[in-house]
Amino acid sequence: MLDELIQDGQKEIQMIVFKLGQEEYSIPIKTIQEIIMPQQFTRIPSSPMFVEGVINLRGHIIPIINGRKKFNMETEQSEAAEKNKRIMVVEVDEEAVGLIVDSVTEVIYLKTDSIEPPPVELEDESDFLWGVGKHADRLLILLNPDKLLSLSNDNIISDFTSISESIKQAV
Repeated sequence: MLDELIQDGQKEIQMIVFKLGQEEYSIPIKTIQEIIMPQQFTRIPSSPMFVEGVINLRGHIIPIINGRKKFNMETEQSEAAEKNKRIMVVEVDEEAVGLIVDSVTEVIYLKTDSIEPPPVELEDESDFLWGVGKHADRLLILLNPDKLLSLSNDNIISDFTSISESIKQAV
């Protein structure tokens, strides 16, 4: 799985770090089209519970996925929490998808030798996790946006909570 993330001879990879709850996640910056402030969306009937709706972004209709709902986390409603929320517009299968996150914290260069494979066995439908990266005394969960945000396979996060707990215990 890491082969998709790291190309031969590559010493570091530029990543966007974001938070959902207290956990820090990262995805390659090359997959991010832009980061925008939250805006009003149009709800779509009968969509999965983690799909908030769609927005019109400069003439393009893009689906908006709530990261907290996707990961089965409680949703925060405090004013302080709302102030830091962002929508990361990510390219998935040559389409734009918006991911609502609690905050975008930084852009980093992660050394490829500091990336380790997932510390737990993943089933094929759960291969949204590339691995764990060590950066500045922190552990970052590296996510594969193509697998994470694919709307065609909405069961890939079903066991995310147990995987996150396994990562915490393994490290």
